[in-house]
Amino acid sequence: MALYRLALVAALALGLLPQAAALGAGNTIPDTNTTKYTTPITANTLKPSSCSAITLTTLVIGSTGTAGADLELGSAAADTISAGGGNDCILAGGGNDNISCGTGTDVAVGGPGTDVFNVNCETQIQ
Repeated sequence: MALYRLALVAALALGLLPQAAALGAGNTIPDTNTTKYTTPITANTLKPSSCSAITLTTLVIGSTGTAGADLELGSAAADTISAGGGNDCILAGGGNDNISCGTGTDVAVGGPGTDVFNVNCETQIQ
């Protein structure tokens, strides 16, 4: 009797196996475009729309900019930010910030808090 059941189970398994394989063969996943387009994340791609006229090359996190065209990011605390030379976009962040723009055409964007801009900042946004 046990041998009969084993033979029945084997026959059913063999009979259903080709059908299961056929079902799996019909399921295909189409190609995606995730690897066909890549773009680097740069200072220029991260800049806000208020800095759209400036082409930025360097991302600076901290209070002192470089001689290049920087996207300079302040912190959530009070900062003293000094932009270097070049055309810069300064995002002050939170806190009461003191923002000193350098040579070139600079856009300084303050954040929450009371920010002080020096006279070298061509565009000041509080």
